[in-house]
Amino acid sequence: MKRRITIFICCFVLVFSFAFTGYGNSVHAQERYIYKWINISQVEITAYKLNVRTGPSTAFPIINHVSRGQKIEVMGALAGWYVVHLPDNSIGVISSTYTRPYKYHNPPANTSKPAPTTTGLSADEQKMVDLINAERLKNGLSSLKADSSLAKVARTKAQDMADNSYFSHNSPTYGTPFEMLKKFGITYRAAGENIAGNSTVEKAQTALLNSAGHRANILSKNYDTVGIGIVNDKRYGKVFVQLFIKK
Repeated sequence: MKRRITIFICCFVLVFSFAFTGYGNSVHAQERYIYKWINISQVEITAYKLNVRTGPSTAFPIINHVSRGQKIEVMGALAGWYVVHLPDNSIGVISSTYTRPYKYHNPPANTSKPAPTTTGLSADEQKMVDLINAERLKNGLSSLKADSSLAKVARTKAQDMADNSYFSHNSPTYGTPFEMLKKFGITYRAAGENIAGNSTVEKAQTALLNSAGHRANILSKNYDTVGIGIVNDKRYGKVFVQLFIKK
């Protein structure tokens, strides 16, 4: 029995090694894929269908799939991708973009407390604040404080886009985001805006995270405050405005 266990462990090591060194020329030549332990022990899949690959990029072959809502065990991280242990006991790599933390090895001290917010947010707006802060936490950043005054500006901008059937950072009514903040008496040292049109908060947030510029705003160290505005829109279902500032 002891010998059989030893053989199984050896086979596991060989299979795991093959998954990451079988295509070693491209991986090692770039010298950027460093395996790291992370505090997240499980993630929930947010994409409808997510490819599981043999390495941390779309250049690697697909070996399996996982679906939205699945909880997957995380073994570590490689360049923004997660090394995962699948239910069938196989090992693979998935993009971290289409996941959210589900369980931690050592829960961060502030995960038991709600993200700092003020009153006056709708359920959808609060949900988007929570998703933003979960993504920041996953990337080692502090949570943003939700601000009701800033949310009012974001909501007004969203309503203006819905009422006037446009989709742009520049409003025909209020001007640029920076001009609009000034008109509403919001002072800041740095500011940014994300806008999206989609049917749900989750889909809108995923689309924003998949865009480099929008993702940069969400994960910027330059901001400490966020205002979310969400209104119904006949074109998309809902229109979303995220305003970020540093006070």
